[in-house]
Amino acid sequence: MLKKFFINNIIKSFILIFLILFIAVNKISKRFLDQYNFETRTMPNYLEKVYGKENIEDYQTVISEQSGMLDYKPFVEFAEKKKLGKFTSVSDFGNRCNRNSISKCELPKGGKKEIWMFGGSTTFGYGVKNDETIAASIERHLNGDYRVINFGAGYYFSTQERILFNNLLLEFPAPHSVIFLDGVNDFYRSYAYNQTFYSNNIKYKMSKTSGDDLRDYFKERYYRLNIVRLINEFKFKKQKININKSLDDKKISELVNVLINNQKINQSTGQNYNIKILNILQPAPIFDDSYSTSKVIQEFKLNDKIAKVKLGYELYLTQKDDSVLNLSELMIKEPMYVDTFHYTPKFNDVMANIAIMKLELKNAN
Repeated sequence: MLKKFFINNIIKSFILIFLILFIAVNKISKRFLDQYNFETRTMPNYLEKVYGKENIEDYQTVISEQSGMLDYKPFVEFAEKKKLGKFTSVSDFGNRCNRNSISKCELPKGGKKEIWMFGGSTTFGYGVKNDETIAASIERHLNGDYRVINFGAGYYFSTQERILFNNLLLEFPAPHSVIFLDGVNDFYRSYAYNQTFYSNNIKYKMSKTSGDDLRDYFKERYYRLNIVRLINEFKFKKQKININKSLDDKKISELVNVLINNQKINQSTGQNYNIKILNILQPAPIFDDSYSTSKVIQEFKLNDKIAKVKLGYELYLTQKDDSVLNLSELMIKEPMYVDTFHYTPKFNDVMANIAIMKLELKNAN
C-alpha cells in the first residue's frame, strides 16, 4: 500500500514537473518567433527608432487600429474591415479615408472629380495614418480639386483589384482616373496564381461538416502554442530555402503574365469608359541598399529572402507596356520603409507627386 502511494506521488510529481517545464518552454519559445518580431513594432524603443520619440503614442495607436481582421466582400472574397479609429478609418464599403479623427468615413461617389486607387497593404497604408497614405497625399496636393478613394487592402493583388474595379463601374459613374500600385503581392505570394490569400480557407469552410467544429477547436488551440508555431516556422523557412533554390522562369512567368494581362484589361476598360489609367510597378526592397536610409530592425529586412519578387520584377520589366510607370528603383535620401515592405509617409508623398505629374493633373508641389 505504501509502495503504491509512493509510486503515485512520483508519477504526480513527474506530471507536475513536465507541465511546469512545458509552460516555461512554451513561454520562452515566443521570444524566438518571427511573429514576436512583428509584435515589437508596438514597443516604444522600436517606434522611437522608426517614427521618432515624439510620435510613439500615435503610432502605437496606428498599429493597434490596423491589427483587426479582414471582412467578407462579394467577388473578391475579402476587404478591409469597417472601422472608425483615430488614425485608421475604413468605410463599410471597404475604402480607407484620408483624414484623421473623423466621425464618418465617406463612401465613393464616382464621377470626373474622383480618382480611385487600388493595391495591397502598401496602398492601404499599413504603418501610417489616414492622412499619410499615397491616396491622401495625392488628394492634399490637388487642393480639393479631386476626391481620392483608397481601395487598397491587405493581401490584394492585381486580379482582385481588376475585379473590384469592374464591379465598382456597375455601381458608380466612371471616375476621372484610376491608379493601380502592384508588384510585391503579385510575385511574393505562395498560393496559386488563380487564388486569393483566403481561397483555400473559404473552400474548406464550405465543405466542413458540423462534426469538424470540435476537432477544429482543439487543432486551433494546438497550433497556437508557441512551441508548435516555432517548429512550424523552422519547417516553413526550410521550405522557403528549397523553393528559392528551385525557382525557374516558367513558374514566375505565370505570375508575370497575370499582372500584365490584368493591366491590359484595365487599360481597355479605361479606354471604353474614358478613364485615365495609371499602372505603377511599385518600389520593393529587392536591392542591396533598399533599407540603407530606413531605420528598420534587422528582422524585417528581406533583401536575401525575396528571390521570387526580384525574379518577377526582372521578367516583368522585359515585357511591360511602355505606359506602365516603373518605380521599382525609386529611392529617396530619407527613410523609405517602416517595416518589411510598407512605406514611410515621406516615401508615400514622393510617389503621390510622381503619380500626379504622370496623370498630368497639375504640376506637383
